[in-house]
Amino acid sequence: MWFNFFRRVNVKKKHFLFFLGLILFSAILHAEPEQAIPRHWISASPGLGLAGPNWLWYAAEIRYEYTINPFFSIGTYVYYEHSYGFGFTGRWDPFAKTFFLGLGLGYNGGYFKHNEWDKNKNKDIEHLYFDNGIDFGLMFGWKIDLGKPGGLFITPSIKLPMIISWVNDNQFSNPYIRIPNCIIGYFGIGYAF
Repeated sequence: MWFNFFRRVNVKKKHFLFFLGLILFSAILHAEPEQAIPRHWISASPGLGLAGPNWLWYAAEIRYEYTINPFFSIGTYVYYEHSYGFGFTGRWDPFAKTFFLGLGLGYNGGYFKHNEWDKNKNKDIEHLYFDNGIDFGLMFGWKIDLGKPGGLFITPSIKLPMIISWVNDNQFSNPYIRIPNCIIGYFGIGYAF
């Protein structure tokens, strides 16, 4: 049965399945660490968003992560970054130390406004619209223990957001990709156990 399956799959898919198998094998191989590591990470992170020299806003995030092994963790988060959202995240620590790369996927929504000149009334009219979407967040940073592993830690990190939005407004086509030309910096503090 498996032989017939692999005979029908083209070469590119065979390579993809081979590398996927290597990643899974590596995760299973490292599933039992030599030393006890904290499995649960809870943190709160204030931050700042920056888009150009004149646009700065406050951000905040609350996050929970579960460590699968020293290289991978999964979790969930809730945030406010000029809009609000929640989602799921995965992080990869290539060196099993402090540096990590992360990817988040979740919901993003918020109220926004834009101005439009009304020729009939001869004035600028402000439109308020609600934006919902799917949030993809690329992130990198460091989880630094304050003392021995477990207990207090800090997480300085940078997030690069991208949002596929659906807007309840006649001015925009649905859906559209809103790629904020911004970065969001966080400085979190948390507890691991």
